[in-house]
Amino acid sequence: MLITPVDNEPNLYRVDDAMPPELVSKILATPWLDLPWHRQEGQESWARRRIDDNVLPWIIEWELACHRIWADISKAVGFELENYMGTAWWVDEPGFTCSMHTDGEMPGSMQLTWIGANEDLGTTFYWYQDPKSKRFQFPMKANTGYIMINRPNNDGYRNLLWHAMLNPVPKNTFRLTSYSWIKTL
Repeated sequence: MLITPVDNEPNLYRVDDAMPPELVSKILATPWLDLPWHRQEGQESWARRRIDDNVLPWIIEWELACHRIWADISKAVGFELENYMGTAWWVDEPGFTCSMHTDGEMPGSMQLTWIGANEDLGTTFYWYQDPKSKRFQFPMKANTGYIMINRPNNDGYRNLLWHAMLNPVPKNTFRLTSYSWIKTL
């Protein structure tokens, strides 16, 4: 796993090769569109499926892998973290976009991309609530993504981490991401 800051602000990191190749192969071979799902709480109107992860045959392997990498994440971001809290598996349907927003007071997250029609379906971060203020666009590439830490600095100021996915998922395709919650201590 490689975790790299995207710039000098200590709140946004690129993640590459997050999971071991054997697990990646299992994730990519999963029949995602055939699995039971529900709408994510708070996102019920979105064209997004939250997969019922209890049907994933490799979910225990995933959970163990996340527990193993948590100390590496903590070291890379410079904050002590609570133990791994869980992951949502999201299948974004054709036409899905995610408008520009911040995650408010949520302490942090790691979103990894797995399957998508093209590289521009990754999340883009912005300096301000303005699509012209692009900070960094993460590629839609299997086993890569970002870690976002939404923690106040020493002065108590919390930088707003504006982000979006403005390119619609193309017809007859889907976008698969995993979203793991991170809580700093």
